[in-house]
Formats: sequence, C-alpha cells, structure tokens
Amino acid sequence: MFKLKPSASPFILTALGAVPFLAAALAMLINKNNPVMINAAGLWLNVYAAVILSFLGGVRWGVEIVAHETPRAVVLILAIIGALVGWTNVLFYFQFASGWGFLVLAAAFLGYFMTDRGSRDMPVWYRSLRIWPSAVAIGCLLVGFGLLELL
Repeated sequence: MFKLKPSASPFILTALGAVPFLAAALAMLINKNNPVMINAAGLWLNVYAAVILSFLGGVRWGVEIVAHETPRAVVLILAIIGALVGWTNVLFYFQFASGWGFLVLAAAFLGYFMTDRGSRDMPVWYRSLRIWPSAVAIGCLLVGFGLLELL
C-alpha cells in the first residue's frame, strides 16, 4: 500500500481531473474582454474547485476512518472545511462575481496539499501525486483572480 509511485489509474484520473481547471482558466483568458463569458468561465472554475475540494475532503475523511479505530475529530472537521469553503465561494461568486474568492480557494487547496503531504496515514504515492495537480489548481485559481481583479 505504501509504494512510491502511483499505478496508472490514479495517475491518469488525476491528469484528467486537472483538465477542467486548465479549460476554465483558458476560457477566462480567451474571453478576458467579454464580461459575460469571463464571468461564466469564472463560475465554471469556482464550481469545479468546490467539487474537487469536497472530493479531497472525502479522501481525507476516508483515510482517517480506515486508519484510526477512533477517528480524530480535528481531522474529520478539517476534512469538511473544503466543502464548506467551496460552497460558500460559489454563493459568493453568484452574488458578487468577484475574483477574491479564488484566493480563498487557492489557500484551501494549499492547506489540503500541505496537510496531506505531512500525513503519515496517506500512502507515499498519493502524497507525491498531489504535487502537480495542486500546483495546477492553485495556478488556475490565481489566473482567475488576476483576470477578474487585476486587469
């Protein structure tokens, strides 16, 4: 279970999971002069980030309940924060169409990455696999922030 490299399935599925981040950020870049389309693509990015944060929290929750006979409450609480942050950001985006929520989402991805990288309950291959997709997600969220708030 604690091998160093992931098998093909997790690697391929992770790569495919990064595509919507890249597609939404690219759509925002392409449509940076079209307010309707940049906001639509921003919503796509926001919603997908919320979905993936929920997924990462579910992974963390699942590992905790399998690894510990008595799951640690603090880990379970941290596992649901991503879903709550993502949901709140989607609501915030609908109300304000602001890029500031992308910074919050990027921080949540960084937090989950650092927590998972430091967890000895996670397989070594999973901790290694999380590096580049986390960088892609954070990078795309920063692009969204930049396009909506800095340009």
